[in-house]
This record gives sequence, structure tokens and C-alpha cells, in this order.
Amino acid sequence: MFDVLYLFVLVWAALPLVRTLMQGGGGNHIAFVHRLYRDAAYILAAAIGIIVFEAALGISLEIYWFEELGQSHRYWLSLEYRVAIFLVVLLSVGLFVGANLRALCRSYAVVPASAPWIIAFGLAALVGFFATPLWIPLVRFLGATSAGVVDPVFGRDLSFYLLALPLYDRIVDIIIGILFVTSALWMGIGMAARSGTAAFAYRPDPFGASHPHRSVAIPAPEQSRAVWASWIRQGMVLGTLWCVTFGARQFLARYHLVVDGHSQVVAGASYADVNFWLPGYDLIVACLFAAAAILGLAAAIPRFRAWLLMHQSHWLTPFAALALLVVGAFVVPAGIEDLYVGPNQITLELPYLLRSIAGTRQAFNLEGPSVEEREFAVSATPLTTADLAKDAATLQDARIWDWRALEPQLQQIQGLRPYYTFHGVDIDRYEIDGAERQVMITARELDVTRLPAPAQVWVNLALKYTHGYGVVAVPVNEIDSRGNPVLWAHDIPVEAKKDLSVARGEIYFGELTEDHVYVHTTEKEFDFPQGQANAETVYQGTGGILLSNLWRKLVIAREFDGPRLFISGYFTPESRVMLRRNIVERAQTLAPFLSFDNDPYIVADGDRYSYILDAYTTSKNYPYSEAYQGSLASFRGYNYLRNSVKAVIDAYNGSVTFYVFDRHDPIINAYRQVLPELFKDEREMPENLRRHIRYPEDIFTVQAEMYGTYHMTNPTTFYNREDRWEVPHELYRSIEIAMLPYYVTTQLPGSDKPEFLLMLPLSVAGKNQMAGWLAGLSDGENYGKMVAFRFPKGTFIDGPAQVESRISSDSRFSGDLTLWDQHGSQVIRGNLIVLPLVGNQLTVMEPVYIEAEQTKMPMLARVVLGQLLPDDRKIEWASTLTDAERLLVGASAPTPAAAGAPATGTGNETLERARALFGEMQREYASGNFARYGELLQQLGKLLLPQ
Repeated sequence: MFDVLYLFVLVWAALPLVRTLMQGGGGNHIAFVHRLYRDAAYILAAAIGIIVFEAALGISLEIYWFEELGQSHRYWLSLEYRVAIFLVVLLSVGLFVGANLRALCRSYAVVPASAPWIIAFGLAALVGFFATPLWIPLVRFLGATSAGVVDPVFGRDLSFYLLALPLYDRIVDIIIGILFVTSALWMGIGMAARSGTAAFAYRPDPFGASHPHRSVAIPAPEQSRAVWASWIRQGMVLGTLWCVTFGARQFLARYHLVVDGHSQVVAGASYADVNFWLPGYDLIVACLFAAAAILGLAAAIPRFRAWLLMHQSHWLTPFAALALLVVGAFVVPAGIEDLYVGPNQITLELPYLLRSIAGTRQAFNLEGPSVEEREFAVSATPLTTADLAKDAATLQDARIWDWRALEPQLQQIQGLRPYYTFHGVDIDRYEIDGAERQVMITARELDVTRLPAPAQVWVNLALKYTHGYGVVAVPVNEIDSRGNPVLWAHDIPVEAKKDLSVARGEIYFGELTEDHVYVHTTEKEFDFPQGQANAETVYQGTGGILLSNLWRKLVIAREFDGPRLFISGYFTPESRVMLRRNIVERAQTLAPFLSFDNDPYIVADGDRYSYILDAYTTSKNYPYSEAYQGSLASFRGYNYLRNSVKAVIDAYNGSVTFYVFDRHDPIINAYRQVLPELFKDEREMPENLRRHIRYPEDIFTVQAEMYGTYHMTNPTTFYNREDRWEVPHELYRSIEIAMLPYYVTTQLPGSDKPEFLLMLPLSVAGKNQMAGWLAGLSDGENYGKMVAFRFPKGTFIDGPAQVESRISSDSRFSGDLTLWDQHGSQVIRGNLIVLPLVGNQLTVMEPVYIEAEQTKMPMLARVVLGQLLPDDRKIEWASTLTDAERLLVGASAPTPAAAGAPATGTGNETLERARALFGEMQREYASGNFARYGELLQQLGKLLLPQ
């Protein structure tokens, strides 16, 4: 609708231009060009009108959306900054480019007097539009306060590097871009005039020679020389500005040495940077400003300019000398670094390595009051039944469900309808029957693309199917008699344990809600399936933009559904449109200056569901900190990272609340200075949400990968990388992958109770030997703290990859694994979990699933449980964790048949019977008869593991 209207306006505005082209110039070229210019102005005016109208629609949409969230102040502030930046750039760039173009075109009659200004301000408007994102670094700059930490080279406060330097860099880059465009125009017009291009005609001159066209005259030689001299002078002015700008850029580059120097072993300024490169940069700055002074004087003083251009040596000598100094400023430090520093590197770089180690650890929060490093002496005492009793609280939440295997299983048993889907299974803790338990929870979201094709009509997509419903929650280590997970929250309407129940189960805002919907229309919404019919509902919340007047409808119609909003009878003044329903997009639009975690998780908070989304502040300018280059692409290149904010998004109303959890982060403090209404203090978070916060996976992954190198604080050890650690590998679906952090509930050494934490073992680089493990704490006052455990030197503990290898090669297990991994089924080796226990005993567990190719629904077949001992290990498996625990402590021993290594005729008969049972299990599984499948599974367990 709008596109057709815009096209009509542009065609109407172009009619005078078409008429002029058809009439032709009649021999008067200049008059013809002026008429074309006048007629083109009509098109330009129409285009500007369309742009202004579109901007009004877009701004109105943003105002309404931010009003919905109660954050109008945030949008108006950003709009004010963007408009201010746009106007400053428009005026400064327009005047600068316009003055240069006017000077270049003054002598050309064919160019209308206003054309240079229109072109200049058109370019300036384009530059201003692309410069408006500067409002974010400008907000950081205006909100900067002292961080109380200074760099050791320049003595500048940390806030200068994190909050001011990025803005200076962006401004210099914009100025360089403007100078490049202006210089290109200067060069193009000047060269075209110099070569006598026919496109240009000098203004009539009383001293000019005759010409066939009365309105054009060929300039006299004196006039050509004057034009050329003006062009040269203008070039000198531009050259002056180039030198000043590059001088400023080189001056800022001095500070970037502290961030990223020339050394391959030091992150930041090294010995050569401080003693040679830095003076070299100072010399380059001096040379550039000297060149700017020469060019500026030549442009301002005609006599000096004439002297400078009189002989080639007058200008060549000073500029050649300056060029030689600049080249020397690059060559000499590089030569010294190769010839002197390289052979003496370990001695000369020692203090700078200490700076680099300290800076990186501070930047990634790897040291300080929130980080504790301890030794973990692995117990050599085998586990006993008494030990299991002491660790009952930990073992009752020892996770045997892998979230990757659980999701397709929940899709099968709790999807309920094809259009319901689950996106990721999250791990949290809830109070269940009076005790805190680990829970795996996932939202049942609506995916309208799964509706049958005939049902995918506008009414259904926009008005009817508007929301998902409820969650599914399971304990981390319980299974029913059929091999399925026990359900603590399930079905629709949701039946849930008390702490998992909510008053409103609708999910209008989630991880998969990418489309817009309308609520409060005359068409009732589908709520959930109910037998042969469907339950319907009317939205009772505050989310969405009201369609209460014509302009609001026009704004939404331009963005989405065009004339439908005006001709449809479904809409009333109380109707609302919900847009940006994806929770990550919602938070990013509200706070585009934050980075967000890849794993938001849903929380049942009593009234309704909410999502918690971790947010980060990042920078590339932390002094003496190495940039991250690890497995998470979204954080590569940054050398400073803080989990300063947690966003809470209401799944029913769509409200977004940002809670600040790191009051020492200078970046988030700067944003809070300028945008105080956007953020709340962590103490204002409701308790029913506060008890669900957890150490986020993304920052923990970054910290673990950086800690693998930066746990070495001795500079000599660090220089030689003698003790580097790395993230170990595990098997999943028989494929070796990097181990991911995992949430567990366990009791740390020195603690008096189990707590919920995120942990990851680390291995010696290049070896299958575990070196230690990291834990990120989540409970109460310990939230945000990290504990790093290292094993004593000289102690060999199997790493995860070694454990996986031992499971695969153990004759007690390999026969069954081979049997299950064929004939239409696949073995899935789940998440390998290293779990520390109270007496410094170290256990390892891994679930093993069987997945039929037809149903793609993994079923738990075995639980591997082992104890890792110094230079030894003990590994068992059973159909349940409890049975595996009994085997591990020697309460019962597996028979040869159970071990999977039959050596007699009776053993062969058992193997044949097991194969027959397994074949029948596959058939029942494929047909969906899960009750019979569970019975057969129990028979198979009794056959292979007789008690």
C-alpha cells in the first residue's frame, strides 16, 4: 500500500523533468542544465517528504513500543542524542564539504550556485545518519567516573580506556572518511578541469575568446592560472587537515600500545613498546604536525606558497626529511626488537609479563575477593557405603539426564500437539516437598510454522494462535518404570509441584516467538487443546501497543499488515499488537549497548513465568589484557568482560527489568549515570526470582579458557607455557566434542552444605590428565564467586577423554555398546560429569541412552559411575544410579553375563536371549507402545544384571 503511494508521488514529481528532457536544450546548454537541475529538485523534494513521513512513522512506532515497556525516557534520551549528533554532523560536514565544492565549482557556469551546497548537505545527511550510533559511546563518555585504577605507562585512569578512548577513535575515523570524500571530489573536479573535459564550461568572461555557443566562453590563460592556483591552495588546506587528523590518530595510537603492543608474548606495552615504539610514535606525531604547519602556512600566506612552489627543492627537502623521520620511527624500533630484545626477551620482558598476567586476570575477573584458588588433594580411599550416606544430598541430585537427549524425549511425550515445541532444556533448583532439588525445565512454546498448511491463514497466525502454554519440569535423576523421566510439571492445564506452579501459564514472549500477534480483538485466542475442542481466552495483561486511533493503526499498518488493519472487522480501540516478542531481541532493543548470554532460562515465579537473561559489558581497550580468542565467537576480540546485569522478562506481559549485580564495573556505572531509570539495584530483585539466579555459562566458559593460561602467575613459567591447561573433550553421540560447563549441586571442601554451582574440569594441555576444576557459585551471598581447584603436582588423575576411552575399551561394557549401536538404533553417550564429594573423593558419571532411528527418542539404558583415584580409577555401570552406586562400593558384584563377557555356553544363551529382547524392544518402541517397551527393558535389565 505505502510503496505504491510512494511510487505515485515520485512519478508525479518526475513529470516536469520528463517534459524538459523531451523538449531538449535548443542549443543553450547552460539554460538546459539549469532547467534539469530545477526539475530534479522536485523529485528531491518528494523524496525528502517521503523520508520525513517514513521517519515519523518509524519514530512513532518506537515511542509506542518503549511506552509499552515504561521506558519512554530511554527512547527520548537516545533520540535526543542521535538528533544532536545528526545535526552537528549535518552542519559541520555540510558547511565543510559545501565550502570546498563551492570553491571548486565557482568558475563553472554550468553548475548552479546552490548545487554544491545541496550535494554537500546530502552527503552530510548520509554521514550524519551513519554517525548516529555514536550515541552509545557518547553516553559512556558522559557517564564516565573514575575507576580508581591507572595504567602503569601513562598513569591514565581505567575509565579513559574503557569509556573515552573508543569515542575518540570513532570521531577520528569519521573525520578521515569526510576528508577522503572531500579530497576525492577535489581531485576529480580539478583533474577534469585540468584536462579540459567537455562537461565543464567556464563562466563568460569579458576577456574570453569567442565560442560557437553564446553563453559559453573559453577562459584566457590568466583566468586558467588563477583557477589552478585556487585549486592548489585548496589542496594545501586539505593536506593540512589530513596531517592534523593523522597526527591525532597517531597520538591516540600511543594509548593503544598499552592495550595491544607489538610483542608476541606480552599483552599490552612491552619493553620495546615503552622504550622505543612510544618515542617513535611521538616523533611521528611531531612530524605530522610539522607537515601540517608547513601546508597551513603555505595555504594562508601567498608569498610563502609562491616560494614553496618556486623550486621543487623548496618543498621536497622538508617533506622528504619528515618522511625519512617517519620511516625511521617505524624501522628503528622494529630493528631493535628483533636484534636486541629478541635474544634477551625473558630478562627484558619480565616486568611487562607480570603486568600482562595481572591485567588479564583483572579484566576477566580471575582474581580478587570474588576468586579463590585452592589445592584439591584427591582422596586415594575407595568409596564406601558410609561415604555414600554422607553424600546423599549430593547424589540425590546427581544428574543422569542429558539436556540434549531429554529435549526430543519431552517433545514426544509432552509436545501434545504438533504446533507445540521445546527450545532448550535449562537446569535450575526449586524447593520440592520441603527440600531444594535440581530441576530440568523447558517452556512449551507455540511454533505456528508447524500448523497444517491450510490452517496457516492470517486470522490464525495473527489473531488466533498467539501464545504457548506452560512448562515441563523433571528431576535430574529420576526415571519411571518405562524408562521415561518423572514429570514434576506437565500437561495442559499444567499440573505441577507447588514451587513450579503459576497462576497464568500463557507464554506470549519467549525464545521462539519471532512473529507479531494481535490481542483484545473480537476473535478469541486459542488457549490450549481440551479434548476434541479447544479452550479459548482473552488476553488480560498489559503487554502490546494499543491501536486506539487512526495514526497508531497507520504506524502498525506500515510495519506489518497494511490495509488489513483498516478493512478488517476484528479490531477495536482496545486491541493491541505485540511485537518484538523474542526475549533476546526485546532486551537487545532496550539495551543495545549490552551483550547477552546464549542461554536464557525460564522461571516459575508464582504468579506467571519469567525469563532470566544474563547481560554483559565488554571492551577491547583494557590495558595489559589479552583479547579472548576462544570457542565463543560472540566474545572474540574483547579483552574485558563482566556479567554486570541480569534482565528479567515477563513471559505474559513482556516487561523487561534490568538488575545491576556488579557495582564495581565502570562501564555499567557510566550507563547508570546517564540512564538511571533503566536499571535497578540487585537488592530490588524479588526474592522469588533472586533464588533462581545462577552463574552464567558464557562468561564461565570464557573465564575457564582464559584461566587455562592465566592460572600461571610466575612470569618464567608463563613465558614458557609450561603448565597450560585446556578444556577437555568428551563423547556425545560417539563424536568427540569440547566439554561444556554443567550445573551440579555438591558440597565444596570447607563448606557445611551442598550448593548449586557451575563447574568444569580442566586438563593438562595436550594430555588426557586432569589438572583441576573450576566452580562458579550461585547461591545466596556466594553468588558470583569462583573457586579454582588444582590437583597437587605429581598426581595423575584421568581426564574426561581418558575416562571415555576406558569405558569404550572395558570388556564389561563394550559388548553391550556394540550390540545397541546397530540394527536401527544408536547409542548416545551423554554429558560426562565429574562430581567432587565431601571427603575429596572424585566421582565421574555418564548416562548412556539408546535411540531408535524411527522415533528419535533417546531412552536411558545405563548409568556409568566411577571413582577417580590418584594413578587409578574404578568404573561400574548399571540400569540405575542407585545400582551403580552399590556396585561401586562393592555391595554387589556383577555376574559374567552382566559384565557382557560370556565365556560359557550359558553365557552365549544369555546373549542370544538379550538380542531377542532388544529386537522386540525396538519394535515396540517404533510402534509407540512405551508401556510394553518399559516391561521389556526391565526384563533385559534382570537378564544382564541379576541381583
